[in-house]
Amino acid sequence: MPPESPSVLLLGVDAGGSHTAVAIGDARGRVLARAEGPGSAMRPGGAERSAAVILDVARRAATQAKVSLPAVFAVVGAAGAGFAPEQDALAAALTEAGVATRVNVRTDIEIALAAAFGDGPGMLINAGTGSIACARAPDETLHRAGGYGWQLGDEGSGYWFGRRALAAAGRSQDGREESSTLLERVLLALSLRTLDDLVRWSTTATPAQVASLAPHVLNAALEGEYVAQRIVEDAAAELLLLLRVLSRHFPGNDPIRVSTAGGLLLPGSPLLAALRVKVGVELPRARFADVGGTVDGPAGALRLAAQLFAAPPGN
Repeated sequence: MPPESPSVLLLGVDAGGSHTAVAIGDARGRVLARAEGPGSAMRPGGAERSAAVILDVARRAATQAKVSLPAVFAVVGAAGAGFAPEQDALAAALTEAGVATRVNVRTDIEIALAAAFGDGPGMLINAGTGSIACARAPDETLHRAGGYGWQLGDEGSGYWFGRRALAAAGRSQDGREESSTLLERVLLALSLRTLDDLVRWSTTATPAQVASLAPHVLNAALEGEYVAQRIVEDAAAELLLLLRVLSRHFPGNDPIRVSTAGGLLLPGSPLLAALRVKVGVELPRARFADVGGTVDGPAGALRLAAQLFAAPPGN
């Protein structure tokens, strides 16, 4: 830890649906401390709620670094903040809460790109509670595919896995699908006894609660459960489709760097293994980055904060 407090304090924030991560650093973008907390993704009319969560996590990071808020400048990558009204509302709420004097809010995927590739080109696939792919093309333009929420899609995401597991449980119970252990696994995970209990649970379950079932599907697939393995293969095909769409923005024959983010694509995940196989067959130009796991979103946001803070006025 630095012996003296930095003269300029910057924040990088990854405000996701299931967790919030904050990196606090100096003007060069060096990380001084980190903290994590519950999700703070933007919801309609929810800027103050998101700001309150981010403030709490940022305060804990500041305490570890032995510094005080507000920071001079913060870059926040927020899930659910894909458009200017949501970004402006969250920036205003964070400034009002005392997180930072100046706040720049952008999508969570933009900070992930910065963490994965710096200023260079590449494609990033994210599968967590939701799913999305984004890319920075060789001409520096940004593109995205998917990421429209559980109502419209989020194929290959945690919610999608959970929904498929619930459907498989009911179909297996009726004999409409192969016998599966997913019903027993889901009941055990939720401390329920019968399918009727599960039906009642599902009527009030939030998307995040449904997404929490995804690890049980992945574990079943690792143990050889056929229905779970088929779900994993289908999910990998959906994520591959997102990457295929983005690959159109990379003309020529040069390799395309690919990185991963999200809890479903951590090392050892059968989904990551299946995706690598499919990408190897259908996108031979793709080259997965070996980053030791998922990308470091808050560090990417902090790097952007340092770049923007150092940029001449008007740039």
